[in-house]
Amino acid sequence: MTNIIMFTGKGGVGKTTMSVATALHHAGIGKTLLISTDPSGSLSEIFARPLSSKVHTVAVNLDAVELSRKLVLDLWREKFADDIYTVLSSFLPVGREIIDYLEGAPGIEDEFMLDYLLTMAESGEYRAIIWDTAPTVTTLNLLFVQQMFYSHLTQAHKLYFKMKKVFNNVDPLALINRWRSLTERIIDLLRTDTCAWVVANPEHLAVEQAFNIADSFDGFGIEVQGFILNKVLPAEFCQDHPFWQAKYTAQQKCREKMQQRADTRPVKEIPELIGSIQIEGFLREVAGLLHPGR
Repeated sequence: MTNIIMFTGKGGVGKTTMSVATALHHAGIGKTLLISTDPSGSLSEIFARPLSSKVHTVAVNLDAVELSRKLVLDLWREKFADDIYTVLSSFLPVGREIIDYLEGAPGIEDEFMLDYLLTMAESGEYRAIIWDTAPTVTTLNLLFVQQMFYSHLTQAHKLYFKMKKVFNNVDPLALINRWRSLTERIIDLLRTDTCAWVVANPEHLAVEQAFNIADSFDGFGIEVQGFILNKVLPAEFCQDHPFWQAKYTAQQKCREKMQQRADTRPVKEIPELIGSIQIEGFLREVAGLLHPGR
């Protein structure tokens, strides 16, 4: 199974930067896929090409895609719409427009976003998948929906046997079992083949959220490998101005708190770097800081 490395954290802390830098590093070892599920993701801007319609090769050994809601729902229609319509139309007088209605149900795109991740992992095409996630709340909802959906499908078994006589020559149990198996495989993928790095800036709120995320991931069963503290001000740049000296002092307090609370988990520090986010230069430098000597 392909290894999946996810980057998560509060919005604006640098998840995409860390994801791209890590993807560039892994592409130097073997074929790598970079996936963004952040609705405000910037992969297309970084690689200067549209990445929201399909997988594109963006560098040697590196493919990338931004999973837009439209792309995910198009894949959902292709994979499941016919089965759903067959079951519903067997006992309800509905036309194909019922699929349009169901497509708008909350959580549908979240569920099949993870189906896409599973499909790419099981393809055997990639040595590693680097996952640039949405901000904290959306990512945690993604995991919650997964557990809720599995519980729902378990209850659907019982409901089916109560309503079995209602269906006309169609057995929905096969579809229920198919979805249940899919959900089991996704949860197993997240718990056994996925690890996470939590990204934060050296600010109080971002650090607190980082530890809340780590606790939630621990509860779900996803391994948190460590933390990344991004945009740490170098001391030598802050000595000659009261504002920057005060900011540096505040950052150091947050840095010390993260080091203490991280316990045995590593904390990787990335200094405030100058320059635009480009592959050569800035992102290669971040990759070297995240993976020194490798």
